[in-house]
Amino acid sequence: MFSPQTRRYFDQAKGYGQLAAPTHQSLVGKREHGHFFQLQLVIDAGGVVTDLAFYCPRCLPAIACGGYLYLRLVGGRLDEELTVEQVLEDLGGLPAQRCFYAWMVVEAIRTLKGVT
Repeated sequence: MFSPQTRRYFDQAKGYGQLAAPTHQSLVGKREHGHFFQLQLVIDAGGVVTDLAFYCPRCLPAIACGGYLYLRLVGGRLDEELTVEQVLEDLGGLPAQRCFYAWMVVEAIRTLKGVT
């Protein structure tokens, strides 16, 4: 059901949880509905993401998307464009009913770009 890439991002996911003192934060979706993605970042004065945490439902595709985001962003900047198609491609695809998690991580970044 899930690609080897998705399983690898899930198995090796870093950043699940919450940061004590994030400098930037976004939430996509609604916790009370069960489908949400919270993104917390620490961005230094030079614009580099030095730490990242994500919180989402404890399901394989959601955590895989968050783990992917951790590897993609920490040590870099938010100015690189990330698309839903790129997330899905790098994860080796997701089942149609779970593709919205790829949209959520992209949307979480997009909402932060205006405030960095």
